[in-house]
Amino acid sequence: MTKTDPDNPPGGVPWYNRVALRLSLSIVVVIIITALTVASLILRDEKSTMERDLRVRTRMLGEIIARQMIEPILYEENFSLHSLLKSYLNARDSILLYGSIYDKNGKLFLTSRQASYSDTLSALPRPLAAKAVFLRDIKERSWATARSADFLMPISTPKIGVIGYLRLGISVQPLYDTLEITRHKVWIVTSVIVFFGILISLWFARVLILPVLLLNNAARRLGEEGNLETRIPVSGVGEIRELALTFNRMACQLNELISKLKKAQANLVRTEKLYALGEFSAGLAHEIKNPLTSIKMLMQRVDEEEEPLDARDLAVIIEELDRIDLTVSRFLQGARPADLSRSRANINQLLSDVIAITRRKIEKAGIRLETELNPQLAPLNIDSASIKQVFMNAILNAIQAMPQGGTLTVTTQIHGREAHCLISDTGCGVSPENLKYIFDPFFTTKKEGTGMGLAVAWNIARQHGGRLDIESRLDQGTTLTLVLPYDQAAHC
Repeated sequence: MTKTDPDNPPGGVPWYNRVALRLSLSIVVVIIITALTVASLILRDEKSTMERDLRVRTRMLGEIIARQMIEPILYEENFSLHSLLKSYLNARDSILLYGSIYDKNGKLFLTSRQASYSDTLSALPRPLAAKAVFLRDIKERSWATARSADFLMPISTPKIGVIGYLRLGISVQPLYDTLEITRHKVWIVTSVIVFFGILISLWFARVLILPVLLLNNAARRLGEEGNLETRIPVSGVGEIRELALTFNRMACQLNELISKLKKAQANLVRTEKLYALGEFSAGLAHEIKNPLTSIKMLMQRVDEEEEPLDARDLAVIIEELDRIDLTVSRFLQGARPADLSRSRANINQLLSDVIAITRRKIEKAGIRLETELNPQLAPLNIDSASIKQVFMNAILNAIQAMPQGGTLTVTTQIHGREAHCLISDTGCGVSPENLKYIFDPFFTTKKEGTGMGLAVAWNIARQHGGRLDIESRLDQGTTLTLVLPYDQAAHC
């Protein structure tokens, strides 16, 4: 089962984490915020400009009407005053809603208004202003409660001073209508700008990000599929183009490097095979040399002393030939494992059989035997003879490691989907330097050893789909563990 990398999921980067999406969203958000900000500033400035223009127009109109009313007020010509107000109220495009004339004490003596205006006018504030003033300013927030701005203009002459007051009601409806039209136009223009700005920006982002996406897909193919022929089209400008060129160069150099490594690996494998063959031949020759020497000495004695071979000599020759045959068989077994003959077998029973065979040696060596065999361990589909050979080799090694006696512990355990068979001793142990070579063929620390026992055992464990583990400490002991596959559910 392969482990999933949380930083690099099998399906690639999630859509919500992709650079293209985040860049596009960032551009869209920036464009919308910028457009809204600019539109708001334009509308605010337009509103301020219109309000300022309306104030200036109101002051100018007030000054004109006030100058025209000086003479009628001095001569108390009320009809002329009334006609003058009516002419301004009824003028085309008039912004006046009402007009009122007060005496110098603030007492109303003449008023006129548009027919549609029906609001009651409030009294003049005290003290009366000595200059033109807005009693109700031109502000948008006042439109909800009043339809007009209220403007008060003193009527005065240089010699007499203030002779009265002119009060004008200025309609803000035209200002409101103009602002609404302006808002509508600004928002339409802003929407069009945002729409086309987003399209252009997304197209630009795609052009900018496309080389990066191609590079990402190529890097994924190179990393996950090992496709060393992957190349990407060189596009974009500046650093993006340089990145594409660098990736193609890197892929090309990596392809060349892998080819060189494969060639070097093939040469190394051939060299190792030759070395292994040499080691195998040297080990086999060494093991065969001693029996051949004994046979040669007997044959030389016959030739030199002309003595016939007796039964004892023939027994020695046969024994030495059997020794050669056994040595060759063990070496061949390590070099070319035989096919397994699997059948249902009880691991605990196999261990008991091997213990029964080696019990006499165990007792003779003064070793105390302890067994902890798990009765719940069900039969396994294994090659009984091969597994017994592993157990035999492990127990004999443990006996040889305790020449002064000690404790031999044989244990079987169940660990999930694995069956563990442990053979532990309290002997001399193996040094860390030698432990890493313990399963290598021909490696041995014994004077008369061949170095093939544990190598054959490791090969048998691997053929069964298991493994052979070893833990050892100098002067403390060694534990050899045979691990075999164990499907607990299949035995329920």
